[in-house]
Amino acid sequence: MKPVKETTWIIDTHNGSLTVEGLHQSELKMVTSDLLPTGKQVNCARPINTPKLNPSFVQITNSEPSLRVFRIYHHSVVEGPGRRSVLQTVGCSIRCDGCIVPETHDPNGGVEMPISEIVEMLLDSQGEPRDGITILGGEPFLQLNGLLALMQALRDKDQHLTVYTGYTIEQLISRSESVVRRILELTDILIDGPFIKELSEGSGEWVGSTNQRLIYHPSQYSSSDCSE
Repeated sequence: MKPVKETTWIIDTHNGSLTVEGLHQSELKMVTSDLLPTGKQVNCARPINTPKLNPSFVQITNSEPSLRVFRIYHHSVVEGPGRRSVLQTVGCSIRCDGCIVPETHDPNGGVEMPISEIVEMLLDSQGEPRDGITILGGEPFLQLNGLLALMQALRDKDQHLTVYTGYTIEQLISRSESVVRRILELTDILIDGPFIKELSEGSGEWVGSTNQRLIYHPSQYSSSDCSE
């Protein structure tokens, strides 16, 4: 007997939108064509119709930490628990084969933004209601000082923080920089590991391939804390 495919159906009670994880668009059409209108395919780090940031609106001072940012968007339900506001950084040295956001790989791309402005945009009222903030890339751990400053500012405002990284938790905790440990201490959920195209089928909730793991409170990591 062919195994039953596991799917997740998420209904946003605030705007009525439906997100389905675990089915290809063609499979979903077969199941729901007589019930639902035609939908749009989305994936982690690929929001719909979200413009890139305009550098002309950004003011940087030498005294404030900053991050290079590709995109900020709201109302994601596929990149962590609940409804999320999302920051997408630029710069990635891992550059996984099949990455759906290769435009974020250039470390000189995007817009350099002060942390205070990023926080203001992430916590803008247009993102409400929100259950937390997700930070992804690119590779966020390539901008350690800015990442730490942002996460501390968001933690001071009682935000739940989910961070995506192409590194494994083992690689991160073996690094010598104390700032890496501090970032992990501020992280509620770490989603680790590179995207592997051959393992993308049936990857499950919030991840792009089955090797990636959900690690809760990563500063206290043990193998039993992972959900694969």
